[in-house]
Amino acid sequence: MTFRLSTPETPGQNSRRWLQLFLLAGFLLSLLIGLGALLGVYLLPELEEETVRVISDPVRLVEPAEIPPHLALLQLAGADDEGLVRQAATAGERGLAYSILIYDGTLTPSRQANELLRVGRLFLAADDRLRAVAAFERARTAALFALPMPPLERGQLLVRSAEGLLQAGNPESAHQSALQAQHVAVQSADLLPAQRQQILQAAAPIIRAQGSSEEIERLDELLRSPGQSPERVALINRLPQLRAEYPYPPELDTLRDQRRAASQTLIERLVATGGQDIDPERNALAQALLAEDALRGQIYAGWNNPALQLDQRHGLLLDYRDWLLVKIRVAEGGFGLRLVDLWERDSVATRSLLGRVMGELSALMQAQIDAETDPLAQAILRLEALQWLTFQAEMGHYPNAPLGDLASRMDQAQAEMERLGLPPDLPLYFDTEAEPPGFRIARRYQ
Repeated sequence: MTFRLSTPETPGQNSRRWLQLFLLAGFLLSLLIGLGALLGVYLLPELEEETVRVISDPVRLVEPAEIPPHLALLQLAGADDEGLVRQAATAGERGLAYSILIYDGTLTPSRQANELLRVGRLFLAADDRLRAVAAFERARTAALFALPMPPLERGQLLVRSAEGLLQAGNPESAHQSALQAQHVAVQSADLLPAQRQQILQAAAPIIRAQGSSEEIERLDELLRSPGQSPERVALINRLPQLRAEYPYPPELDTLRDQRRAASQTLIERLVATGGQDIDPERNALAQALLAEDALRGQIYAGWNNPALQLDQRHGLLLDYRDWLLVKIRVAEGGFGLRLVDLWERDSVATRSLLGRVMGELSALMQAQIDAETDPLAQAILRLEALQWLTFQAEMGHYPNAPLGDLASRMDQAQAEMERLGLPPDLPLYFDTEAEPPGFRIARRYQ
């Protein structure tokens, strides 16, 4: 005889067990959703803040792994900077083009703005919206500060920045760029009515889609009657007259040639081996860079020599700035490979030194401008100098810049020009309510 030690489950008991399991699963799912929402409350603002911080720091968006070193090293081998950035963008090498645009201080603002727009498009095509927004916003900055730049080109660059930002999913920043284009159209001193109309019509779709009712009404009024602007001063960049060539010793030419030759040898090795077994050539370039840096350090240490004219000191400090940017780019992987270990370890100190050099250059420019005897020429030159310094800070080439002081002095210089009867056509100010906060054209004459 067989005895059953447990009773068989009835259909009702089986159903209840499935119901219990279903309720337990629902409870766990609700718990996970609740925890996710709770984490979102705390983490989302931090993530948004981090995104803004990354975009505001261009160096953090440079990816050494995306930079082909055999092409990037062409700059150290003596290639033309503007030609190389154009070729990189044309070839779709967005990492290389962006690196050049971020680190190179010798490019004209016009070239920077145009190539940043092209690189932004490349990032968009790769669905890299974070870098696309950064590129488009930096293009806007370059277009605002560029001197000299024809007003029609400035307005068109700002419209293209707005269109790119809109496609990258940042409508508020696109709105800001479109409004800046409108200010250029209305306030620029040298625009014909047809050119004003051209800029306004290009900016209109974004302003209509993103603007307030007041802004749209104002746009319609301007489109009906673009008119002529009253007499104002368009800044043309007189800063080159403050600079003179420093008489470098011939030894520097020799070391520069050695660095260029070592760069070319490493490029050829990279191409021949696909990046394998390059240590001898890489070490040779590192030694050439260190040797050139040692001599440059001796030269730059004498920038304040009383025997030098102020314009020679200016040229020397500007060259010092450019060399420090090369060192920082090497240290931070901006050429696509590691080169000088010492510079990597000292990168923070080098950035700090760059800020001090720019501070000395700022003080020197102030002394040069104070020597100008004509009040209006002095006011114009002072404003151009302040805008250039602010632009360097905005592009990351003036670390720890006193932006508040620069903005205040810009306001004072613009007010002085107004007092003298010839106000600037595109006065800039720091707009804390803009998205993102930054320098914008003041609506003074509309």
